[in-house]
Amino acid sequence: MVDGILSDQKAFTILEIVVVLIILGILLAVAIPKLFHIPEDAAEGSLKSAVVELNARENLAWGRWKSDKVNYTVNDIKANLHGFRVSHDNTLISSSSYKRKAVVARTQPVEDTPGRWVIIQFTY
Repeated sequence: MVDGILSDQKAFTILEIVVVLIILGILLAVAIPKLFHIPEDAAEGSLKSAVVELNARENLAWGRWKSDKVNYTVNDIKANLHGFRVSHDNTLISSSSYKRKAVVARTQPVEDTPGRWVIIQFTY
């Protein structure tokens, strides 16, 4: 009767437990590095959106200049950029929320093309 009771019980073998632990270890080894890049990706995405906003402002100001001859400067474009600051020499965008910064370049507007802001690289 004792043999009948023990044979009805179900349990994991040590081999099954080791295999599951190995699989979990591999999954964690792959997932953890990706998780650590989340703040960097968020900062880069945020800086990219700031450059998109600068380009939109540049296009709007250039359109007003073309249609109404309203002069504008780069200071008009970068003023009140919510959450971001553009350096005085217009080469760096930073944010108080992130340590990451973007090195940027701006082309000058010409008769048939507005100025253009582009990210050259990300830095700390």
